[in-house]
Amino acid sequence: MPLTSVLDKTRTDLERALSDLDKTPLYAVVGVGDLAVAKLRNARGEIDVQSVPGRAQGLLGDAIVSAFSAYGDLAGRGKSLVTRVRRQQATSDLQEQATSTVARAKATKTTLKKQAGATKQSAAATASTARKSAAATTSTAKKSAGRAKSSAKATTTSAKKTVSATKKATSATANKTGR
Repeated sequence: MPLTSVLDKTRTDLERALSDLDKTPLYAVVGVGDLAVAKLRNARGEIDVQSVPGRAQGLLGDAIVSAFSAYGDLAGRGKSLVTRVRRQQATSDLQEQATSTVARAKATKTTLKKQAGATKQSAAATASTARKSAAATTSTAKKSAGRAKSSAKATTTSAKKTVSATKKATSATANKTGR
């Protein structure tokens, strides 16, 4: 079984397993973080520089106590934050860019396989014919390498765009979740 098939099957199995899990604890953890950030933002005008560590620790302790007593509320808060992030345009753009990059990588792989096969066939024909065939094979190999290089460059460009979209999505998400 090729490696890509094994990886696709593993990814599919993980997605199924994760979709069956109760996500409430995850949402509660996200909600605790969001609540702590909100409390720190509200309190920043009241804090002087020397009391920041103690005050932050106190606020964090309060947030933890609140987390244990308001688990359900925090799970709801976390779920709404996760839902908001998923619905953002930056997240959608990132998913589209990643899909495009994967498609380009697959196309590059296919192109390289075809070109390798064509080059191999040309080399076999060269062995049976003399100089004329050798000149034609060299030309074919150069064209094949040029196509493969072009496809690889397109994949690299797509990957760079994906990285850029990831940075943009992360920045947009950080700005939006801060309220």
